[in-house]
Amino acid sequence: MHRTLLTLFLVFLKIGAVMFGGHYAMIPILKDDVIGKYGWISEKEFLDLWAIAESTPGPTALNTATYVGYKVAGLMGAVVATAGVVIAPFITIVAIAAGLRKYYDHLVVRSILYGLRGAIIALVASALMFLVTGAYKGLNASQAVATTVIAVAAFAFVALLKQNPLVALGLSALVGIVVGFFGLWG
Repeated sequence: MHRTLLTLFLVFLKIGAVMFGGHYAMIPILKDDVIGKYGWISEKEFLDLWAIAESTPGPTALNTATYVGYKVAGLMGAVVATAGVVIAPFITIVAIAAGLRKYYDHLVVRSILYGLRGAIIALVASALMFLVTGAYKGLNASQAVATTVIAVAAFAFVALLKQNPLVALGLSALVGIVVGFFGLWG
């Protein structure tokens, strides 16, 4: 059990340390470790977890770490995984706040930040590809069409109409329930 807790802590410490692009950037790393290397959850469970973590209060990384930790090692696993994912960003942001203010306009610092932008775009794009392909696995044509319509409508609602993402989540869930009553998801 102690080895499992240590592994949970180290995996989520690593994930927390490389979350420079936000929670979407951590998806490829989570996928490799949590699904691939350790098999703590399945790809389908990960996609469902991500949907839940995105629609519940709190940072997605924290919600994900807590869930996976709990699933693997109960309450102590949840605490250890959550602590792991929080420590590195906390230390990093304190260090950045202390040093960046003084050196923000320095050529090397600016160059590093601009360079990181490219990597972050790549990580987020990789996460998007994983989420999109995973969301369509196992769906028949009608289910895929319904999923696409909901996704496009939610995107338009949030990105184009500038509406609250929480309302989009709620409306999407409601549409999912209504469509489910017509037997589409079954």
